[in-house]
Amino acid sequence: MSVERFMQCAGYCLAVVFTTEKKPASAHKGVRLTKRVSGIFGAGKDYARLPAVRDAIASGERGEVQPLPWGEWESLPYVIRHKGERYYRLYPVAGSVPSVAYFVNGEEVTREAWLGYLTPSARKEAESGERPLCITVKAENCEFPDDEG
Repeated sequence: MSVERFMQCAGYCLAVVFTTEKKPASAHKGVRLTKRVSGIFGAGKDYARLPAVRDAIASGERGEVQPLPWGEWESLPYVIRHKGERYYRLYPVAGSVPSVAYFVNGEEVTREAWLGYLTPSARKEAESGERPLCITVKAENCEFPDDEG
């Protein structure tokens, strides 16, 4: 999907498949860890206007929304640029549970086996089970199976 087409998806729910890589613990140096996620995500939302964010600010659970911690907006609130790469901002859809497949050196493994290759901090984060309000995924790693244009 082109950036221009992606930016026409404000408020839409999109089928997205993306692959991410994780750095292994030093004991597993040289091992390639990938995760493939397939699910329904929203696009074109303003993070600061999400009800969960506004409620957390109002209750004092969090501070005001700050600028991006890395990169800069190429097109707010869709696309971030960082070190010459383009990233899409995606929002998990309530009630939708993405399917996830885990791979070690290209071979599919169980989630538990995959977690065993991570650094302790990355493993703790992965095991937390917290569902993020938004995710940022490298555009080149995204596929949009239902896109016709």
